[in-house]
Amino acid sequence: MRFLFFLCLIPLFSSSTHKYYVSTTDMFFKPEQNQLQLVVRVFTDDFTTSLSRFTSAEIKLDPDQFSETIISAHISAYFQQYFQIKSPKRQPAFSFVGWEYKKDQTILYASFDSLPKMTKLEWFNTFMMDVFPDQKNIVTFTTPKGKKSYLHTKDRIYAKYNF
Repeated sequence: MRFLFFLCLIPLFSSSTHKYYVSTTDMFFKPEQNQLQLVVRVFTDDFTTSLSRFTSAEIKLDPDQFSETIISAHISAYFQQYFQIKSPKRQPAFSFVGWEYKKDQTILYASFDSLPKMTKLEWFNTFMMDVFPDQKNIVTFTTPKGKKSYLHTKDRIYAKYNF
C-alpha cells in the first residue's frame, strides 16, 4: 500500500516544470583599442517575444522570412535601449556588429568604441526584463587584470567596475 502511495506521488512532482529566463553576456575590455566588445547569448524564443513587443510587430529571427538588414536594424535599436554604458564624460559610440542563431540560441555581437579614459565603468542591462520579470542577465566582464561576473535582475539593473 505504501508503495502504491509513493507511486501516485511521482507524476505530481515530475510534472511541475519551471521556466528559466536567462541571458549571458561576455564583455571584453580592450584598452589598446579603447573598446568594449560584447557577445550576448539569449534564448531565441524569448528574444523573439521581447523583440516583437519592442517593435510592435511580430518578428521572426529567420532571414528567409525577414530581410537580414531589417532584423539587424531592430536588434541594434533594441540593444541600444536595453544595454547602455554610463559615462560621465561623453557617451561612447555604439556599434552593432551582427547576430546569428544556432538552434534555440541567438548570439548578438556589439561594441562600444572610442571609450573615454575612465576610472570606472558603469552599465545597465535590462534585456527582456520588460517581458519576463524573472529574467536574469549574467555578465562576465574580462579585462587585462582578470574576470568578474555580475547578475542583473529587475531589482538590480546597474553594475559598476572600478579600474
